[in-house]
Amino acid sequence: MLGGIALILGIWTRVVAIAATPILLGAIFTVHGAAGFFFTNAHGGWEYPAFWTIALVVQALLGDGIYALRVPRARGFAGRLTDAHSH
Repeated sequence: MLGGIALILGIWTRVVAIAATPILLGAIFTVHGAAGFFFTNAHGGWEYPAFWTIALVVQALLGDGIYALRVPRARGFAGRLTDAHSH
């Protein structure tokens, strides 16, 4: 549930999309795979979870959108190095 909210708000979009992909793949192979392709089959097929898996992979490749809420990144050691040499 938190992953879906994070995707809607655009917080850590790539991380959440990559983290949710194995969950959906597990649902395809363990629950929905034996029921056939179409989701309207008895016990639901693997069509719908496969669609969401592909959508999550695409979202992970695209990243945040223009209206995403971005969490500011902590400026660690690497940030200080690049700032020192930016002049």
